[in-house]
Amino acid sequence: MPDGVFGVEVVTPEQSLVAGGASSVVLATSEGALTVLDGHTPLVGDVVPGQVKVDLADGTLLRLAVHGGFVQVDTSPGAAEGLAEGDGPLPGLSTRVTLLVGIAELSEEIDVPRAERAREVAAQRVAELKSGRSGGASDLPEGAEPPDVALREAEEALARAELRLLVAGSGE
Repeated sequence: MPDGVFGVEVVTPEQSLVAGGASSVVLATSEGALTVLDGHTPLVGDVVPGQVKVDLADGTLLRLAVHGGFVQVDTSPGAAEGLAEGDGPLPGLSTRVTLLVGIAELSEEIDVPRAERAREVAAQRVAELKSGRSGGASDLPEGAEPPDVALREAEEALARAELRLLVAGSGE
């Protein structure tokens, strides 16, 4: 492996989405933007919803829509041992970045028309809920969510759809 390459893995509950060698990983945490390079300081932190960019060892740039999770940077000797790339492990690499995320989508796998429809529905729901904020919780039909909860959920759905569209259409 060339100098500056380290192991990276993006794991969701369903699968290991990315596993191999990388030259950089760029993501967002609650503390701000984070770029991880070979030999980075060990850390464990949160990953906020946003775009994650992984520069693979072969020069390919992967872009992922990530909807929150955790990141670990391990720099112990042999940290990347056993991380499969193609036919075998990455021998001798001592930096490994692991992203544990609930949902992650590769840019090329995002269904753009579906994300556009989801954005339209969510935006309409947000507008409806913002225009009807006069009612109190006691005015709700049985089983209905309070307006603030429904508004937050609609805003989160809108943010997820917008993130998908950003990652699917981004050329960077």
